[in-house]
Amino acid sequence: MTNLKKIAFDYPRLKLNELYFNQQVDLPNEGVALPQLREVFGRDLMFGAFPEDRPYAYNSLVMSVDGKIAFADAPQGPLVARNNKFAGDGSMVDYWILNVLRGSADAILCGTQSIAKEVNSGGTGHCYDANISAHRVDRHKNEIPWRIVVTLDGTDIAFEAAQFTHPEMPSFFYTTSAGVEHIRTHSSKEAIVIGPFDDVESVNVGEFVYDPQKSYIIVTNRERKFDNRMGMKILKKIGVDTLLVESPTVTHIFMKEGLMDELFLNQSGLYIGGDATSIGQRCVPFSSIVHPHTELVSIYMHSPHFIYCRYRLHYE
Repeated sequence: MTNLKKIAFDYPRLKLNELYFNQQVDLPNEGVALPQLREVFGRDLMFGAFPEDRPYAYNSLVMSVDGKIAFADAPQGPLVARNNKFAGDGSMVDYWILNVLRGSADAILCGTQSIAKEVNSGGTGHCYDANISAHRVDRHKNEIPWRIVVTLDGTDIAFEAAQFTHPEMPSFFYTTSAGVEHIRTHSSKEAIVIGPFDDVESVNVGEFVYDPQKSYIIVTNRERKFDNRMGMKILKKIGVDTLLVESPTVTHIFMKEGLMDELFLNQSGLYIGGDATSIGQRCVPFSSIVHPHTELVSIYMHSPHFIYCRYRLHYE
C-alpha cells in the first residue's frame, strides 16, 4: 500500500435510505463491490456496458437546490456540501461518494483549476478510503487511479502541486500539440508522448505498460484544439475502461459530444442563486431542440437536507 493519506470513514453514520432504484437499467460491470458499500447503500456500485471505443464516463458533483456548484464569494466546490448547517453527516456522505467514484475509476480527468487549488492544501485527489484502495489491488488494478490533467497548452498547470511532486502520484496530461513541449520541459519525470494520430480509426498505442517513474502526455490533436473522440480512444487503448470526470466544464463538453454516460449529482439543501457557477457556465448552452436527456438510476437520502441522485444519459 502507498503512503498517501487515508481517512477512516465511519460507515454506520453514512448509512443512506434508498428512495428509488431503477430495476430496468442493466448494470453488468463492477464499480466497487464491498461490504462497506452495502452497509451504506444497501448494494454494490455497478456500471452499464462499457463502450468499445472509449471509457465509460461519469462525473461527481454536489450542487445547491438551484443547481449552483459554488458560492460566488468562496468558489471552493466542497463548501456547497460543507456549509449546509442542517445536513449533519450528509456532507461527509457527499465526500465519501466522491471517494467511491474515484476508487471505481481507472482514471480521473480533472482541470488545472483543481490542481491550482491543491497547491496550498497538499491534496492529491486520490481515493482516501483504504478499504476501496485495497480492493483495487485485489482486483489487480493500480492502487491509485491515474489522475489526468486537462490543459490546452500546459501553461496553466501548477507543476509545484503535490499531484506532480509526490513520488507515488501518477502523472498524466491530456492536451493538444500546443502543450507537448511546455509539459515535457516542466515535468519532473521523463515524459512519454502518446499521439496525436491522423484520425480516431488510426489510434494504435501498441502494448501499453504503465511505468510510475514516467509521465504521460496524451495528445488529442495536431491543432490547438481538443479532439475528444481521439483522446478517449487513446485512453481506452491504454487500459482506461472507467473514467471519472471531475471538471464541470469537461462534463458539459463531453455531454455536448455524447461522451458522458452517467451523472452523479448530490443535492445539498441550500439555495445560492444569482450568477454563481453552474455546470458548463462558460460553455455554449444546449438548445431547446437538441439536448441530452436523463433517466434516474437511483435516489438516496441521508436526511431531509441532503439527497444523492444518479442519472443515466440519453442522446438524440
